[in-house]
Amino acid sequence: MLDFIKTKKTYLLLLAVLFVFVTLSETTYSLFLTSNEIAELNYNTGLLDLKFIEDEQITLEKMLPISDSDAVNLKPYILRIQNIGTLPYLFDLSLIATNSDNAIDSRYIKVKVNENLPNNLFALGNKISTKNVIYPGEEKSFEITVWLDESTPNTDLGKNFVAKVVTSGSAVYKTLDTSGVNHPDLVNDMIPVYYDDGISSWKVADKSNISNQNKWYDYGMQQWANAIVLKDTGKKVYDITRNNDLSINNLKINNGNLVIGNDYLNIGLSSFDSDNITNIFRISFNDLNSDKMYIISNNNFSYYYDTKNKKFGFENNGTVVNSESYIVEEDKWYLVGYSYDTKKVSFYVNGTKLGSSAVTGKINNTGSNFMVATDSEHKVVSKFTIGDILVYNRILNDNEIATNYGSSIRVIRDGLVCGYDEFTPMTIREYYMNNGVGTIINSNDVLMQMVWIPRYKYRVWDILGNNENSYDALNQGIDIVFESSNKTTGEISCQGNTCTVNNVPVTNADNGKYYTHPAFGESTGFWISKYELSTSDNSCNDNASNCTSGTLSVQSKESATAWRNNYLSNYYKAVQGKNYNIIKNTEWGAVGYLSHSKYGVCKNGTCQEIEGNTSYVAGQNKKDTTTGNIYGVFDMAGGAMEYTMSNYTNNGRLNSTFGDIEISNQDYELYGLDTFILGDATKEILNNNKLWYNNTYDYRDPSDNWIVRGGDGSSYKGIFAFTTLSNSMSDNLSTRITLK
Repeated sequence: MLDFIKTKKTYLLLLAVLFVFVTLSETTYSLFLTSNEIAELNYNTGLLDLKFIEDEQITLEKMLPISDSDAVNLKPYILRIQNIGTLPYLFDLSLIATNSDNAIDSRYIKVKVNENLPNNLFALGNKISTKNVIYPGEEKSFEITVWLDESTPNTDLGKNFVAKVVTSGSAVYKTLDTSGVNHPDLVNDMIPVYYDDGISSWKVADKSNISNQNKWYDYGMQQWANAIVLKDTGKKVYDITRNNDLSINNLKINNGNLVIGNDYLNIGLSSFDSDNITNIFRISFNDLNSDKMYIISNNNFSYYYDTKNKKFGFENNGTVVNSESYIVEEDKWYLVGYSYDTKKVSFYVNGTKLGSSAVTGKINNTGSNFMVATDSEHKVVSKFTIGDILVYNRILNDNEIATNYGSSIRVIRDGLVCGYDEFTPMTIREYYMNNGVGTIINSNDVLMQMVWIPRYKYRVWDILGNNENSYDALNQGIDIVFESSNKTTGEISCQGNTCTVNNVPVTNADNGKYYTHPAFGESTGFWISKYELSTSDNSCNDNASNCTSGTLSVQSKESATAWRNNYLSNYYKAVQGKNYNIIKNTEWGAVGYLSHSKYGVCKNGTCQEIEGNTSYVAGQNKKDTTTGNIYGVFDMAGGAMEYTMSNYTNNGRLNSTFGDIEISNQDYELYGLDTFILGDATKEILNNNKLWYNNTYDYRDPSDNWIVRGGDGSSYKGIFAFTTLSNSMSDNLSTRITLK
């Protein structure tokens, strides 16, 4: 039986988590272990404080070896780790066998952790999850599934596997960002990304932010943290080129290889129109009793192994040619392939050429798909296991094949039409997680791109909004100080429009004191959409007046046209239930203030005005960002004017029909007559009755009561510009979203 064996509660705790080794600045600290009756382990060092919470006992539903594709249905063991201390912790998880008598060889133990691909425990060196970082206040869950590999020999059946989970690591006392910023809190299955200028592409970043090569953020260098939310596309087999991903169900997979039994594999490519082709396969023949083992075909040709004549064959439009003799064995891996240029076919095995034969005729045929493991008429299915498929639209020469497809595979990308080296169906998130840091982001996979605005306090310069400035925030920049966790450290406190210091109403004498920006509330920061809101229905992104539904799927991504000509109430409906919120006026102010600091567009005591996008297409100009580079928020000074969830009233109530939608006070900010909220980038940025940089403003009026920010490159141009409108539609109005 394969099981985690546990007895009484205190004993099973020690089986679940054995030890934590902590190093701080090259000094080892003693650890103190406590346990109780509710299945918790606590380790304390004074600086690092971790809690381990284990799940119920894991019991495998099948004791016999199973395939990887069947194993994903097993119930996982769940371990949760909480960091209730003050230091980030970098650690690995290992799975260590504790029984030596009658023990199953670790070569036959398979394990899957969270979104990682299944792997062999022996090949992993017992490390089942590596380079995990858990930040203060964060909790991580690990779903651990263990099973017997399908290749387990009979000699190991009936044996046992008893194991403990071990965690080891060290505290992270230094990251690449030294500004004191809160580490971004990834939500909605976000993927951290950074920009590679060399290839002008976004890539998966190092979440821990300790690798300079894949650095995620550095606020001191105006590199704000960016993350993407991926589309939900279901599970696919991913093409190396990402041009021919396959949606396939009910595959039998083991070790990432496809086991073909009763059905062939359709890889499409009906539009393949080249006269030249090279195919490379890594293949293991499971049953050589058939006369022919068909490897690939379309309606015109087929490539196969002739088991009677011990030769590889190529048939095109009724003409058959063969390679030199080559004996293959069952259940042994081979690298086989051919190249064909409509005049000659050349055969290869393990990098060695098995001769060439003359044959003519094209292989391409419009509408004819390429099929793996069947003949041209799709009447037979050959049983084998395939690990790699590579299709080229050019002829690979003998040297290229010998060098790259001999004893091992080094994928040649030049001329590669499609390629598969992992047949485990994955979600798009699983694909990026398993390919790891440095993986290029395909823009077609992106639903949202977001930017992290970390919690901060700022030094107030005009606390009453009456132009009595304590320092030159306009020309030299706003003094920003990042706050740790969700602690409020500013001296000034505000409730609505009433601000105090030590419970005494503020005066101009309090200018120069610090105020925790009100947009953060109790959060460590918030995410804001990098681009203006658009919709996945492209017909609605170009000023279409009939796209006023509140049920359209929303997105925010580069090069999309802003979704305009809609009511604020419909934008509100479109994002509800998706954990997003329409941006509020104070949140706009928080982004604007951070931008107008040394972390944004102010350097060495000099600030620059953000340029304005004069189109409605997102992300057209890097200088039209809150950082003056690719890492900031785009189009807050241009593009469309943007609704905020902030309302003006003179009676203390919401003063607008909102499309018959019930909204709570938590959904919007309510302003009164001649009031402003400190930090909202309205009255505070007036300078002699003019907004900074001569941005245009229009104070609220009871009939036009929703605050609109930014500008469309015309009258309301500028990040600090604002006006008010009713819940109406306009061809220059859009919005953006936030997420906490």
